Amino acid sequence: MQRILLTFFVASLSFCFIGCGGHGTVPVSITITQNGTPLAGVTVTAISSDGKGNSTSGMTNVSGVAVLETTQGWNGAFPGEYNVAVSMWEGYLVPSPSAEYPNATTTEQRNVLPAKYGEHSTSGFTLTIGNRATTMTFNLEE
Repeated sequence: MQRILLTFFVASLSFCFIGCGGHGTVPVSITITQNGTPLAGVTVTAISSDGKGNSTSGMTNVSGVAVLETTQGWNGAFPGEYNVAVSMWEGYLVPSPSAEYPNATTTEQRNVLPAKYGEHSTSGFTLTIGNRATTMTFNLEE
């Protein structure tokens, strides 16, 4: 009987670790919309506001949903308070002529979303992660 209970306990504990994201992380998904329309290709980053240095990030899919993972590559995020920033990078060509290549160009990147959303301190977006899966929507307004 003790062996059956021990086997059940170990199996239950294993299921919890797998289902909870492992390593103490909790599954987190963030939906990004702009004026109510889902945005694809948005980079979402969240850094802990408690000074512990935890961070998590992800990129939105065609439905505007980003599934976050830690910098260690673990699914989700550690419980705590986070400041969130969002950005959508676009490449553009910049002329960079030289004597040898008068028509040369280089590619640079720019954030095509309003600048305030690209900074954790100015986006106005915060995220509270407890001990359960977290789903949140942030709407960008122009």
